[in-house]
Amino acid sequence: MSEPAETRKLGQYFFIFMLAALFAVQWSPAAKGCDKTGKLPDAESAATVNGKEIPLREFARRYNAQLEGMRRQGMPAEFAKQFGMDKQVIDSLVDLELIAQAADARGIRATDEDVKDLLLKQPEFQVDGHFDAERYREIITNYEGMTEVAFEDKMRRQIASQRLLELVGAGAVVSDDEVKARYLKDGNTANVTYVRFNPTMFTEKIGTMKQADVDAWAKGHEKEIADYYEANKISYFVPEKVKARQILLRVAKDATPAQKDDARQKLENVRKQVVDEKKDFGELAKAVSEDLGTKEKGGDLGWVDKLSLPGDFADRLFALKPGEVSMVVESPIGFHIGMLEDKKAPEQKPLDTVKGVIAAQLAVREKAKAVAQAEAEKALAELKKGKKLSELFPSEAKAGENKFQFQTETKPEAKETGEFASSAELIPQLGAAPQAMKAIFARTEAGPIDQVVAVGEGFAILNVEERHPTSDADYAGKQTQLKVDAIKAKKQELESAFRKSLKQSGNVVVNDKAVARVIGEG
Repeated sequence: MSEPAETRKLGQYFFIFMLAALFAVQWSPAAKGCDKTGKLPDAESAATVNGKEIPLREFARRYNAQLEGMRRQGMPAEFAKQFGMDKQVIDSLVDLELIAQAADARGIRATDEDVKDLLLKQPEFQVDGHFDAERYREIITNYEGMTEVAFEDKMRRQIASQRLLELVGAGAVVSDDEVKARYLKDGNTANVTYVRFNPTMFTEKIGTMKQADVDAWAKGHEKEIADYYEANKISYFVPEKVKARQILLRVAKDATPAQKDDARQKLENVRKQVVDEKKDFGELAKAVSEDLGTKEKGGDLGWVDKLSLPGDFADRLFALKPGEVSMVVESPIGFHIGMLEDKKAPEQKPLDTVKGVIAAQLAVREKAKAVAQAEAEKALAELKKGKKLSELFPSEAKAGENKFQFQTETKPEAKETGEFASSAELIPQLGAAPQAMKAIFARTEAGPIDQVVAVGEGFAILNVEERHPTSDADYAGKQTQLKVDAIKAKKQELESAFRKSLKQSGNVVVNDKAVARVIGEG
């Protein structure tokens, strides 16, 4: 029997990891969204919750811990921004504070003995299996950045919060009918090995088509070309661009206010030399700029769009007229001044100018798709002869290798989905594949799916490794555990509803500017 679906569905994959990582901090309940209303709090707080501040250092500590966890998992740091990790961390801190306040308002308290018991059990405070007072003081001083009294008060509130959640969850009750309905929904499971054949895997076999062949193909596919253009119009939009120069003075993230003021003043003096004394911007850039990529070129950035530059600097630069010099602008890496030399207005390339490029792409894709289907059919024939997919298309992934892989597949490889239910919207790793889902659950036992199935733009062949249909006998054997699982799920629903009600009735204010500074956007 393969391991349970919830431990094998590695993606939806990044989201599951992110949630698990956020909740791994001890005593941290799950978090949902934050409201943003009212006046911004002090710059040293990340947020206020019903008037109580959440220190910015607490946000920074948790955010950086999550960032380091991502790196250890082999995931690019850029994913933190893409998936809103800063908001998830803020939300978790807000959630903790709301629940702690709710526990206090209901008179739920933790005693000194409760705190002591919890302290003694924490492995990070132990040396050779025993609580070590010196290690405890060192950790809370250097890592938590607080006194023993403050840390123990924080623990006291977290213990009380957990007790409140336990009281909320204590009302979870499920009937036998609910348990049976849950089983019928989630108990019909399969574990599948599949091999995907995407057209992109075979484009090299097609190579570059002759122009005459592309032109001939285009004549019979005018509508397809036009539809592709409309669906991908953004790809043929050229944003506004400027030709500009810059001078950058770098400032470390941990620079003191005095160091920042010194760099700003130095660049103000450089700007004055350009604007008032009419000195050559390019020569000054060669002399003082700390941007190694443009310094020797006199600060020449070439033609750039807004996304190529730090936000505030880009806004100031694009607002200039040719020949003008910007004010000094601060960014996460230092201070900038820029001089605009020329501008190009934004442009939407018309269909006629890109028709040939689109035709070439689609013609190659069509041929590659035909090759992909033919390769899938050949592989299916081998599967039906009793060959194993893992032998026909061995995976290059090694045991113990990072499970969170986001690269595009470049060749057919055998992969295993892990156990999943017929109620799932997606097949783990394979994604949305209605034809495959139908074929898998039409079987009642293990064995190959006897057809090539369409998956997105490509195809797949599948072998059902394990098949567990629902049955009365199976239900009877699992009923006790199913009831435990159903009650657990009900508790989570009650806790989630309780948290939502606290947010709706509370006043939460997030200090976006302070948070942006921590994550390097301000």
